[in-house]
Amino acid sequence: MINNYLYQPIEEKIISKINRFQINKVDLIELKKTFANSIILITGAAGSIGSQFTKDIIKFNFKNLYLVDKDENQLTELNRELILLCEKKKIDKIRFICSDLIILNLDYFLKKNKITHYLNFAAIKHVRSEEEINSIKYMFLTNSKYFLPTKKYKLKKLFSISTDKTVNPSSILGISKFLMEGMLSKFLQNQKIFVSSVRFANVSFSNGSILKYAVDRIKNKKIFGIPKKIRRFFITHQEASSLCFKSVLKRNNGKILLPNYNTLKKDYLITDLITKILKYFNYKVVFSSNKKIKKAIKQNTYKVFLSTHKNDGQKIFEEFNSEEEKINIDYKDSTVVNVALPNLDKIEDTINSAINFQSTKKLKNFLKLKFKNYRPPRDYKKISKTL
Repeated sequence: MINNYLYQPIEEKIISKINRFQINKVDLIELKKTFANSIILITGAAGSIGSQFTKDIIKFNFKNLYLVDKDENQLTELNRELILLCEKKKIDKIRFICSDLIILNLDYFLKKNKITHYLNFAAIKHVRSEEEINSIKYMFLTNSKYFLPTKKYKLKKLFSISTDKTVNPSSILGISKFLMEGMLSKFLQNQKIFVSSVRFANVSFSNGSILKYAVDRIKNKKIFGIPKKIRRFFITHQEASSLCFKSVLKRNNGKILLPNYNTLKKDYLITDLITKILKYFNYKVVFSSNKKIKKAIKQNTYKVFLSTHKNDGQKIFEEFNSEEEKINIDYKDSTVVNVALPNLDKIEDTINSAINFQSTKKLKNFLKLKFKNYRPPRDYKKISKTL
């Protein structure tokens, strides 16, 4: 969960003061009908995007709401937050479940509780998880395999979050989520229910993000590092939540929703954003490639280590669709566009093969043959002061 009191004012200052993906009145009416008297399951509910979405969905008149997350502390914080936001009648309809998605018996849960709307925000998302074979397997299990039931049961709508990194994937994260999109497409074809997804820009100050990391280090006056010449698009937590709600509109069935480049307008150099953040805290920034920085602050100047190293699979710039994907213009909403979910051959064989490898090197060689843009470095490099 984002600490609104600490990060939101900075988020609004340097990213956007307004919700660029605000839901219009017509779409809001559809969403109210969609969630009326529904029984909702949200997995990954206590994460950065999941928690914002949860705080927004409680405004609708659902019948029951089940919130699942493996992080007990974050789930407790979400519980406390919702108690403050909800009247007792509504909080009594909410159940908080601490469980990992890959050990949750999803089929049994959906069937027993007669879930009508399943929204999945659970994901393993960091390049640090691409370093060791067991972490990689966990990524594939969470992102690509166990997020889906075998049948639709009472489900009317199914949504699962994706990432811009699925486009021409150059990382295992991107590959795992690209396979997730393919699994969604297969489920849609087999079960004939509403299925959708969203590819995101970076959500500013989300858990584990570079901007949150920087603010936390600045608040504690500690040395930190950032990458050189890396550009990223950023959206706020509220904008991320709005994109997810738009994804479950009828017209996005079988689609992956994308933020319109015209709405985002520009991507940012990470160095420029760090400069703005430090200005917010009344510091001037000095970037240094010297790894031996001993003191972060001298008077009103803050030294930041600048790394030329590129992490495993990290792209210099972001893209939301490939050249092969046909962009569909949403004429009812100029802030977004969409592409069709991909049809992938032998997708389950690819996922099962990836999970069964016992060697990181052999798995990465396998993925290099399957995905033309995946080119892992020989060794995973660690640099103490950077990402």
